[in-house]
Amino acid sequence: MPAIKIFRSLTTRPFASDDMHIVCCILSLYRAIQLICLVPMGIGGYLARIQGKQYLVNGVPSWCAQYELYNFTYTDNKIPIFEEELTRQQSGIAAPKLTYEEDSFWNDFMGAAVAYWVIDVAWIIMVWFSASIGTPTEPMRRDKYIRRLAIFKMFLSNLYPVALLVLGIYHVYYRRSNNYGCGESEVLYYPDSDVWYSFFCALLVSYALELLVWPAIVVNKVVRTFRIHIFRRSRVEGRGGKAERFERKLGCLLKCLQCATRGKMGGKDLKNRGELAEFASHIMDLLNNETKLDLVMTDMYVGFRVLSLIQAEMKMKAIKSMSAANKMFREKVRSRHECDKNELSDIAPVRRKLRRRGSMFVLEMRNDQVEVCEREVLHESFDSDRAAMTEGAHFVRYASLIYVKLPYCVMTEFAEGEEEEEECSGFRRELDALFCRDFRLTSLDCEHTMLCYANFVNGMVATPYCILVDEEVEKVVVVVRGTRSIEDLVVDVQFVPESLAKVGTICGFDGAGHFCHKGFLARCKWMYNDIKKNKVLKTLYSERSPFKDFPLVLCGHSLGAGCASILALMLRPSFPSLKCFAYEPPGCIFDEEMSKKSEEFVTSFIRHDDLEMLREGFFDALLRIKVPKIKLFFHWRTPHSDSFVAVRNAMVLRKREDVRKDTSFNQKLELLKAERAEKNAKGVNQVQLFVPGKIIHLVDHSLDGQGYTPYWANRSEFNQLVISKRMYADHDIHSLVDILRETQLGGTNNSASLAFFNPPQIREDEEDAAEDDVVLFSCCSNPYGKLPIVLWILGLGAQALSTAAVADCDFFSASFTLAGPDIDESVRNESLNMTFGLYSYGRLGCDNETSTCAELDDYTATCVPFPPDYEVGQTVKAAWAFQAVAAIIGYVALFMIAIAMCFIYRQRTWLVITILLLLTTLFQGLVLIFKKELTFCSDPLVACAIGPGSIKMIASTVCWFVIAIGAGYLAKKGKFKQYPKRSSGAYGEHKDDDDDGES
Repeated sequence: MPAIKIFRSLTTRPFASDDMHIVCCILSLYRAIQLICLVPMGIGGYLARIQGKQYLVNGVPSWCAQYELYNFTYTDNKIPIFEEELTRQQSGIAAPKLTYEEDSFWNDFMGAAVAYWVIDVAWIIMVWFSASIGTPTEPMRRDKYIRRLAIFKMFLSNLYPVALLVLGIYHVYYRRSNNYGCGESEVLYYPDSDVWYSFFCALLVSYALELLVWPAIVVNKVVRTFRIHIFRRSRVEGRGGKAERFERKLGCLLKCLQCATRGKMGGKDLKNRGELAEFASHIMDLLNNETKLDLVMTDMYVGFRVLSLIQAEMKMKAIKSMSAANKMFREKVRSRHECDKNELSDIAPVRRKLRRRGSMFVLEMRNDQVEVCEREVLHESFDSDRAAMTEGAHFVRYASLIYVKLPYCVMTEFAEGEEEEEECSGFRRELDALFCRDFRLTSLDCEHTMLCYANFVNGMVATPYCILVDEEVEKVVVVVRGTRSIEDLVVDVQFVPESLAKVGTICGFDGAGHFCHKGFLARCKWMYNDIKKNKVLKTLYSERSPFKDFPLVLCGHSLGAGCASILALMLRPSFPSLKCFAYEPPGCIFDEEMSKKSEEFVTSFIRHDDLEMLREGFFDALLRIKVPKIKLFFHWRTPHSDSFVAVRNAMVLRKREDVRKDTSFNQKLELLKAERAEKNAKGVNQVQLFVPGKIIHLVDHSLDGQGYTPYWANRSEFNQLVISKRMYADHDIHSLVDILRETQLGGTNNSASLAFFNPPQIREDEEDAAEDDVVLFSCCSNPYGKLPIVLWILGLGAQALSTAAVADCDFFSASFTLAGPDIDESVRNESLNMTFGLYSYGRLGCDNETSTCAELDDYTATCVPFPPDYEVGQTVKAAWAFQAVAAIIGYVALFMIAIAMCFIYRQRTWLVITILLLLTTLFQGLVLIFKKELTFCSDPLVACAIGPGSIKMIASTVCWFVIAIGAGYLAKKGKFKQYPKRSSGAYGEHKDDDDDGES
C-alpha cells in the first residue's frame, strides 16, 4: 500500500499505513530508553526528598560549602523544636534565621517528562492498533486514523521533547554559569558527577535524536528542490527517463558496493553508462504501466512469503489426493510419456520399462494446480545414467576450483619470475609447449590434469575461464567461472532475449528464430574470439597433438553454466562430439525449441529448490490475505507441522472465490493484467527462456542434506519459483561437489517416493480455524461506557490527595502541655502545638526582626526537612516505602484504566487491574503506620491528633478502594474480547464461551 500523504508533499515514505508497526517498534525503543532513564531519576529525586536535599537553605543548594554553615547540632537524636536551639557547628554562635525553599526544577522536569512518556506510549498503542486494521489490499479506515495520529505527533506531541530539551539545556547552562548556585562559595561536590546526572544527559540525548527527523525532512526537501529546479535540464522525463534514472541509481548502488568491499568484488569496469540499460528498461516496462499498483517493500516480502505457504498447501493437497485414492500407479499418477504425449496406447510398454528402471513422483505446477507426475530415476544398470552421473561428478570439481583455488595456484606456483600482483590476471603457455606434460594441478588433488591456458580478467564482457587437459578421463576441458563480482551481477540481470541468427551464421549453426540470454551471449562472443585468438584449442587438436582424439568438454556453475551452454552451441560445429555440463544454471538460457535441441550435448544439474523462474502468483497471494500484516508476522513465528499447513493457511488466507472484486486494488490489478496481456499480444516479452539440455534434478529425500536422489526432470517443472529457505544454500557449488560424488544411483528396487520430502502423516480431521476479529485501539471510543472515565478521574484525584498529604508537614499534630519544675511560671500549663509530616516537621520560629518571641502564641511553624544526621525510626522508613509502592502501583493501574477507554480488555486483564488497585489501597492505608513513630503521644501531657495530611491520605485510600470496586464490577459484568484458544488436536481455534458478557 502507498505511503500516507500527511501534508502536501510530506508523506510517511518509505512506510505504508500498515507498516507503521515498524515506526512503533522504533519509537518503543526510544520510550524504553527514556523509561530506563526516568526510573533512576525518579528514585534519585525521591531519595533527595527523604534526605531533605531538594531544599535550598537561604537559597544555597546542598553541594555548596556555605550550606554546611547552616547545618546545626543537636543531642540525644532529638530534633530541634525552636530555631533558637540551632547553633553554628563550627563556632557555636547563634545561627541566622533560616529559610527553606524547594528546588522545583527537578519536579517540574520529571512531571513533564513522565507526561510526555505516557502521551507518546498511548500514541504508539493507537498507531499500532490503527495499523492493524484491514489487509494489505483492503485498507478500510486505516489511512484516515493514521493520518490524524501522524499530524498530532508531528505538530503537537513533538512540542514536548522540544520544550524538555530546551529546558534541560538551559538549566545546565544556568547552573554552570552561576557556579552551580553557590555564588562565591566553594563547591564541595559537583552535581554533574552524580549518576542521576548521567541518566539526565542520556534522556536529553534521546530527545535530541528523536527530533532529528525534522532536520532530515528539511534537508530532503532542499535536496529535492535543487534536483527538480536547479538541475532540471539533466533530468530526463517520461517513461524512458524513469528507466534511465533507475539505471543510474542501481549503478550508483553497485559502485557503493565496490567501495564498501574495497574493490574485492570488482566493479572497476562498471562505468554506469548503459550497462544496466536493458535491465532497467525491462523493469520499467513491468512497472511503468498506465495502471499503478501501490506497493511497498513489505508488500513484496509478505506476498512472496504467503506464496510459499500457498505452494506448500498445494503440495500437501496433491499428496493427500494421491494417498486417499491409493492408486499411485493407475489413476492419480501420469507417466512422463503420458504427460508429454497423452497417448494411452503407449502406456503399457512404457510402464514395463519404468518398472525396470525405477521411478519417482514429483510435484509439477500445471494451470495453477499441483499435480503428481512420475519421473525416471537414474539407474546404475543404464549406461547413459551411469555415464551422466560419473562425468558430472568428475567435472564439477573444476567448476568449483576456478572460483578461488585455481587462480591462487597459478599465482603462487606458476607465476615464478613475474611481478607479484594482488590478483592473478591469467596464465599462458607457449603453443609449442602445450604438449609438455607439466603445469599439473597436483596441489589441487588433480595430478592428472594440466593447465594449458587461463584468463582471469573479469570485466563487463571479459569472462574468467581456463582450458585444461584431463589425462585421467582423456578430455580437454573448458571451465567457465560463475558469478563472483559486480560485473557478473550486471551481466546476470541482462536477461533480455537476444537473437542467435547472426551468431549462428558466423559459427555455423542455424540460429534463425532462436534466442538466448543477452548478457551471457556477449560474454560467449568474447570467449569465442579469445579462444580463436590464443589458438590453444586449435593447437591441442592439431595433427601433431597427442590430445587430438580427446573429446571437448565445457562446464561451469551458475553464470558459468549459462555461458558454457551458449559457448558449447557456438563451438559445436567445430567439435561435434563436445559435451557441456551446466551446474545449477539460470532458468533463462535458451528458448524452448533450442533448449530441446541442446539435449544432445548439454546436461544440467539442479539441486533441490534451486529454481530460477517465477510465474505470476504474487498478486493472487496478496489478494487472498484476510488479516493485517502484523498478524501474519506473528502467525509465521508459530511452529507447526507440514500436515497442518492448510489449516494454518485458512487462518490468514481466504479462498480464491471469496476474494472481493469491488476493492480498489483488485480493480487496478484487473486493468494491469489487461494492459500486460495487450503488450504481450504486441510481442512485448513474448519470448520465454528455459533451462538448457537434459535436466538431472537432485532431490534431498532426507531433508538433512545427507541423501539425494537424482531423476530425469522435465523443464516444465521449473516454470515457477519455489520459495524456500534453502534456495541460496542449494545454489552453492562447493557442497555440490561432495553431493555428486556421494550420490548413489538406484538399484533393482522399484520404490516410489516423493521428490520434495518424505510423505508426512495425513490427518483427515482438520477443521477450519475461526477468524479473529480485528481489535481497534481508538482514542476515547469508550467501549465500556463512562465508568472507566469516572474511575480514571477519581484515580487522578486520589493521587493528587496522596501527593498533597505527604508534601506538607501536617500529617499529625501534637499539643504539649508545659508542666514541671523546670518550666518558667509565665508559660507553665500553656500548650505548645507542633506538626509532623512524612518527610518534614514544623519548626517554631519568630517572624519579627529580632527573631525573639515574648509569648508562645508568637511562634509560627515552618515546614523544614528532618536534619541530615537525624536517625529516623523503622516505622518512618516503612511508611516511606509504602507510600512509594502505592504511588507506583497506582500510576500503573491508572494507565491501564486509561487504555480501557480506547480498547476492549480480556477479563483477566480487569482482574489484574482490580488486584493492583486493592494493593494500592492497602499500601496507601499502611502509610498511617507513621503514627507509631510519635512515641510521646502516650504521655498524658501530650495530645496527638490527625492533621489535614492524614485526612487527605484517608480520603485517597477510600478513593482507591472505590476504584477497585468499579474495576471489579467491570471484571465481572464487562464485555471482553473473544480470544481463540487452541484445541488439543489439530492446530485450530475455538471461541471461549466462558468470558462472554456485556456491560
